[in-house]
Amino acid sequence: MNPQGLLSFVESWENAGAISKGIALGVVLGGGYFASLVLYAIYNVFLHPLRRYPGPLLWRAFRVPYVISIHRGDIHRKMKRFHDEYGSVVRIAPNELSYVDGRAWKDVYGNRPGHLPFERNRTWFKKLSPDEPHSIMGYDEEAHTRMRRTFVNSFSEKSLRDQSPVIEGYVELLINKLNAFATGQQRADNTVDLNQWLNYFTFDVSGDLSFGESFDCLRHGKAHAWVEIAQDFGKALSLIASINLYPPFHKLLRYVIPKKIMQRSFDHRAMSAAKARERLSFESERPDFVTPAQKYNKHKPSIFGSEWEINMAIIVFAGSETAGSALTAVMRELVQNRGVMSRLTEEVRGAFEDASQITIAATGNLVYMNAVINEGLRLDPPVVIGVPRLVPAGGDTVCGQWVPGGTYVAYNQFAANRQSRNFSHPNSFIPERFINPDTKTDDMTSLQPFGIGRHSCIGTKLAYAEMRLVLARLLFAFDIALADETDRWDWGEQKTYILWPQLLRVQVRVPRTSARTGGLLSHPPPARSAAIHDFESYAWRYQVKWSSSAKKTEELLG
Repeated sequence: MNPQGLLSFVESWENAGAISKGIALGVVLGGGYFASLVLYAIYNVFLHPLRRYPGPLLWRAFRVPYVISIHRGDIHRKMKRFHDEYGSVVRIAPNELSYVDGRAWKDVYGNRPGHLPFERNRTWFKKLSPDEPHSIMGYDEEAHTRMRRTFVNSFSEKSLRDQSPVIEGYVELLINKLNAFATGQQRADNTVDLNQWLNYFTFDVSGDLSFGESFDCLRHGKAHAWVEIAQDFGKALSLIASINLYPPFHKLLRYVIPKKIMQRSFDHRAMSAAKARERLSFESERPDFVTPAQKYNKHKPSIFGSEWEINMAIIVFAGSETAGSALTAVMRELVQNRGVMSRLTEEVRGAFEDASQITIAATGNLVYMNAVINEGLRLDPPVVIGVPRLVPAGGDTVCGQWVPGGTYVAYNQFAANRQSRNFSHPNSFIPERFINPDTKTDDMTSLQPFGIGRHSCIGTKLAYAEMRLVLARLLFAFDIALADETDRWDWGEQKTYILWPQLLRVQVRVPRTSARTGGLLSHPPPARSAAIHDFESYAWRYQVKWSSSAKKTEELLG
């Protein structure tokens, strides 16, 4: 532009009105912003160090699609679809990779000699306030190590034996409450929201073992205020973490999270702190999580002040919500797969003559029970998506491929467990795969429902013990079926926010009594049940369409 033209532009700008200047400035800024977005996308897709990893175009270019999916609750379905299309490793954001290759468990979460650890992502575990103490779930490795050492004795074999009578007592109360529905005292149609009562059980147990007192959900038949608040914990964590991906604007963006969810998160912490302080004031010993931890801490001080409060809140939640989700998922699979239900019921009723014989110790060797639980954890893992880890500075290899330092990496269980590269007929409920595993079709190393390495679930033994005991007592005491036979759907169809919502309305009935013993039948199911189960296995393995109609099944079987 020549001097005369420049002078004319300046004069025109000075004579222009305020609105015109605003519009012009907006156009310039908008154009600049749009151009920067285009350049940002071009860099991420074509020049970024992760450019060779496949994935959907918009997700490779921007983080926004990932955040939107988190807020919609469909991230697990998106992950599965992406891995179906792109393979075992998918780029799901400009700086994040998702894995379904079983080797990633050791590479990302294990302790590899000669390799630096992949630390927890600080975005997901950012403190809500600067003075918030570290926790066993936090990103600080030193804090995690000393806290895990303190609490590990609370979940040992000895502690589980000591805690068994407490757990078995709550199971007895659960069965008594459900018996009122089975006998028609509560409802004439014998129907009950089983998920609700399973959650009452898991929260009551965790409350007793963590805070020194039950929440009394089972006793009163309704959720305690703490339990109601805790039900939004997973959603709050996932939404806050997605907002934290946009510093320094994350503090402002938190206002887009529903106020109810944020307030419940703060209320949950305040109420948990009060209960923790009350439990710590006890002078007597109890068979719970706190007494062994206090004994260790007395000789080797590892947890201080308010660290007790936040860790106890985490433990009581982790020991209840995930266990309740797993139990509900397994029960839903059982009532939707009658052949499996029949075989498991036969195993339980054949192993015990009286309910008093069913204990935590006695249920450990039920072969088919363990297979059913493992298959439930495979198909419907309690923790849906993996919280990303951070590749150390300088980079490292994952599944034989180099990954730059600073990259977010995660193994996503829901997507991985439903890949045909890992399991045959991955979307079908087939417990038999765990009894006679075929390494050619089922990669059992890819299944780690409780994680591995230094951050693996500390309460794995307790979780299995609770699930075996509850399922055994339920199937011994009741015949359980769907309240509505049309209420059949895949667990993964639900929305999820790290954890699952759980829906399961069933009909419970007391089995016929034995004329010989006067007790509950330990008889095998009707003859056709074995045939049904055989046909279901055939259908699963050879992709024959299964009809839920018993009449139709008998016709097919001749």
